[in-house]
Amino acid sequence: MVKKSNQLSDSTEALDNRNFIAELANAFVSSPQCDEMIKSGDIKSVDDLLGKNGLVALMIKPLLSKLLEAEMTEHLGYEKHDSQGYNTGNSRNGSYVRRLRSSDGRFDIEVPRDRESTFKSKVIAPYKQISTELEQKIIALYAYGNSTLDIKEFIYETYGVEISPEFVSSVTDSISALADEWQKRPLQEIYTFAYLDAIHIKTRQDGHVVNKAVYIVLAYDLQGNKEILGHYVSNGGEGSKYWLSVVTDLKNRGVRDILIASIDGLAGFSEAIEAVFPNTVVQRCVIHAIRNSMRYIPHKHKAEFMADLKLVYKALTKSEAETNLESLVEKWSDKYPMAIGVWVNNWEELSQYFNFTPEIRKLIYTTNAIESYNSILRKYTRNKKSFPNDESLIKILYIANCKATERWNKAVPDWEIILNQLSIYFDDRISLK
Repeated sequence: MVKKSNQLSDSTEALDNRNFIAELANAFVSSPQCDEMIKSGDIKSVDDLLGKNGLVALMIKPLLSKLLEAEMTEHLGYEKHDSQGYNTGNSRNGSYVRRLRSSDGRFDIEVPRDRESTFKSKVIAPYKQISTELEQKIIALYAYGNSTLDIKEFIYETYGVEISPEFVSSVTDSISALADEWQKRPLQEIYTFAYLDAIHIKTRQDGHVVNKAVYIVLAYDLQGNKEILGHYVSNGGEGSKYWLSVVTDLKNRGVRDILIASIDGLAGFSEAIEAVFPNTVVQRCVIHAIRNSMRYIPHKHKAEFMADLKLVYKALTKSEAETNLESLVEKWSDKYPMAIGVWVNNWEELSQYFNFTPEIRKLIYTTNAIESYNSILRKYTRNKKSFPNDESLIKILYIANCKATERWNKAVPDWEIILNQLSIYFDDRISLK
């Protein structure tokens, strides 16, 4: 409840701020000065309004000055030159110059100060010389694969603001600490569904470009909300030992139980999760099994084989599926043993979804939930031929995660039904409060 209250307070404050800015903009647009500027005919294009030498840029400095004076008045409790300020113990004490840089250009602003040096502006943070908005533009450009030099030139050409490559690096380097904090954050105790998959990205290591696997863990909590639990950049050890370190990391960060895990035939995962979360149901991705088996079927038999295979994975019950699997084996095993082996050798993990209702089956028989997230990661990483090191890769993955999860604010449809079903299947492991 406290968390919700804080979120409500933050939302109210943000709304008040937006309303204030909207009122300020309306006041300017309605002012006689604005009418006079429009009638003068000097504004002939959008650039005259929004360009680096446009009207908005020219307004920034006087507007900031007024906002800073208003902040000082609120801080002291009386207007400038007001007699109420006599003998109050604190008063205005001149100003000092700050150089600021934003997407509207570079300018010097006089920041008021008080005699007790207790005034701290909320509009202009202490020691900050560049706007958060411009920093966000730098990070966005960096996220799409631009070099520090490219970003420097773009910012100057577009906004007329001079920044050094070192400054660009300092802005992007700040992401490393955020990414590290995110990767180590505490997790929830119980996750209903977890999905594990991997993408491969070229990264330099020991002077060579190698194709590194980045393993991703996506999970749904008891409220039906999804989150990424972590990105794990491998160093070539993708066996049970490697996966044991990943699963152990989840447990060390507070995870006590995972009800069902969906995987894409990842080597060593089943053994690792059994060692740390022995009660977790492991479901191998059926869609990937279909693709893998069809690779071994020649074109002339694809349609016929697929029709027989559908009778297996679309069966209503496990016993029906096993009967149809026996028919599939009898008909095709002599011709295409490798295609049949994909199903026979992994049947235990491929068939777990038959134990659940259609609502739960829909969520666990495929890893599509995490594959859509992977496509966003590829969008941010494909512009780089290779990453110079793991740290630069981790930063981009973190930025991509922030963008991807901005719209993750809705629970799974009909989650209440699914959660009640899970509480019946796993009655001793979850409780509805």
